[in-house]
Amino acid sequence: MENLQIDSLLMFIFNKSNVGFNGDNSAGCRLIKAERDAPLNRATNIKDISRMNKIIVGFFLLFISITGVSQETHVKKKKISFRKQLNASTKEQINQLKDGALLVRLKTKKLGITALRKLGKNEQADEIEKKQAEFNLNIISAFKTNFNFCPTYFFYSDYSTNVKENQFDKVIFLNDSLRPDTTIKFENKKFLVAEFGTIEQDTVKYFSNYSYEQKENWSVKKASNYSGGPDFGCDALIIRSDKLIQLRHPFPYFIRTREPLPRKQVLNRTVKTMNKKLTKFYKRKNKTGKTK
Repeated sequence: MENLQIDSLLMFIFNKSNVGFNGDNSAGCRLIKAERDAPLNRATNIKDISRMNKIIVGFFLLFISITGVSQETHVKKKKISFRKQLNASTKEQINQLKDGALLVRLKTKKLGITALRKLGKNEQADEIEKKQAEFNLNIISAFKTNFNFCPTYFFYSDYSTNVKENQFDKVIFLNDSLRPDTTIKFENKKFLVAEFGTIEQDTVKYFSNYSYEQKENWSVKKASNYSGGPDFGCDALIIRSDKLIQLRHPFPYFIRTREPLPRKQVLNRTVKTMNKKLTKFYKRKNKTGKTK
């Protein structure tokens, strides 16, 4: 009997204990749950910290990448000085001429001669035509005798547009006797054009020297002095691009003649000088090392 009561009492206590521990609102339940979830919470915190570290590292790497691209872009966008660009272009032009040919444009004065004939001034027209033909023959002779920097071809100014547009199948070149010759063909894509004419104004200014100027407060200021291109309007042997644009310094693009229709001796001397200058300029530009 006593044993039964004791067992009943123990069962009652045990049941009460289970109810106490299993109740949702009991302090014991919260304590047990906290102890049970502690490892899980610690694991969650570690994952959160790890995720946060990855985000921080990601932002850091992204910042470095953007900074690197920005610096690289800045380097690429660095401007090349006008002088270096000009030196590079003149080297390309002299090599273009050396590897190609010089096409010499000869004038006809056809418009003026035609106008004179319409006015009935045939004798005057004949005289101008004769002088121009003689002048053109002397030009051909001067180049054939004094120019060996590259091959030369001769054409009348009537074909200027065709030459400019590389339509050489429509250009009739001239032989040594100043006669049109359809057997003369130009198949090289590299060329420059030469002619006797008037120098056009070069509006680009070039550095000349430094000077020192005194200011109002008696201090000294260093000033850069620039000079323009050659005086325009002078008669000369001029070299133009393949688009018939006058070249510019430092390319030796002109030799003065100081005469609109130079004599044969002047033509020979002028062409010979041009040949020497082109040869010297080519050697200087193609020296091993830094381009000058």
